[in-house]
Amino acid sequence: MPNYHATSEGNIPFTAAEEIEWQAAQDAYNAAKFPNAKAAFILAVKSEAGALTAQVLQGLGSEYELAEAEATAYKAAGYPATPIPGSVKSEINSKAAKGVTITATVACDTILSAATGWRGAQASLRDKRLTTTSAAEVAVDAPALDTLKASWAAFLVELKTQLV
Repeated sequence: MPNYHATSEGNIPFTAAEEIEWQAAQDAYNAAKFPNAKAAFILAVKSEAGALTAQVLQGLGSEYELAEAEATAYKAAGYPATPIPGSVKSEINSKAAKGVTITATVACDTILSAATGWRGAQASLRDKRLTTTSAAEVAVDAPALDTLKASWAAFLVELKTQLV
């Protein structure tokens, strides 16, 4: 698309030399902004990954880890009738509060299934965060960075859908 000089007599198209000069100035301007854009994107990726983790865990990370550890040990012991770990009892009680009766085995397996899903999501989030920020660090131009931005955004939408 040609560029124009705005004059009192209307718009006058740039000459070929003016068009080349204008494009060089635009390229220089964009090149000067590019390192800042890369840095901002890298910070955004790290921030968004941290925010998603915080949103999922809601400050309950250590509680989830304890429940996973207790359920893992309970299952490894063969789901004994006693003692039932506190986290497994809590799962049973939370279902009972909704009018649903489940066994300790089902409660344990529910905890482990949720933990497995979250661990997979964590691994996926870490991998995508690291590969995206590394690729952004070596990106050579704005289109490459734009591709990374689109890929990151699509990944977040997909991961959030899985976690809901």
